[in-house]
Amino acid sequence: MFRTPQTLRRLAGLIAVTLCVPLAAEPDAEAQDLANRANLAMAQEDWEKADRLLEEALEIADDAPELWIGRGFTRQRLDRPEDARESLETALELYKERVEEDPGNPVLVMNVGYTLVLLNRREDAVDYLETAAENHPEQHAFQRFEEIVDGLEENFSEFILPEENEDG
Repeated sequence: MFRTPQTLRRLAGLIAVTLCVPLAAEPDAEAQDLANRANLAMAQEDWEKADRLLEEALEIADDAPELWIGRGFTRQRLDRPEDARESLETALELYKERVEEDPGNPVLVMNVGYTLVLLNRREDAVDYLETAAENHPEQHAFQRFEEIVDGLEENFSEFILPEENEDG
């Protein structure tokens, strides 16, 4: 499928957010290298290679939600929606665990919202981010929750999973 340069830039931006940030406070160098190589493969739309690299990285760092997000992308592009959903659900749980440890961290809170959108759970994402905005009024980014969800849906619609009853 041909993508416009703008779509490729958006994809590269989302992948950069999810995969190029350190995987943990002290990321394993090998897992980080594999994630970076997977990022490059995704930018080149080599989904099989990216998926293999992410699998290797997950063998080292299975607690890194960023890797599970990337695997969700690759599995969706490889027409494996059930695996994609499972990967995104795993990422969601890992992000929620991180938010419990650091509830005011805007990056972690937004990642929960983003993951919910990718799982095609828009209302859950809006509710989650609205609650975060109420609980953390000092975090101005949370106040734009609906705009953030709308933007993600618009810019990354090809990576949002179909509703569960459409999978099968």
